[in-house]
Amino acid sequence: MNDTQIEDILREIRNEQHPLEDDETIIGYIKKGEYDINDSSGAKINYEIDLKARSLLIDYVLYSRYKRLSEFRQLNAGEYAELQAKYYKPTNI
Repeated sequence: MNDTQIEDILREIRNEQHPLEDDETIIGYIKKGEYDINDSSGAKINYEIDLKARSLLIDYVLYSRYKRLSEFRQLNAGEYAELQAKYYKPTNI
């Protein structure tokens, strides 16, 4: 994601979650969430187009802020599976 996209998501998180953390901390959560979701799906997701993935990323930040990522992964296993199926690209391996 570029800085403008991160700022858009940061603004959305600030409006929805009203976090007390500073922007740099929230941006760190956004980047970690982006990496985790992209790594799990096997693709670089465009979070401006894929609104389900964007929603998942915003939820990732919420759970990350409260140190509940294990619970987040359990609750959203189906969402991760859907993204994996959506972005699956077969290989010759």
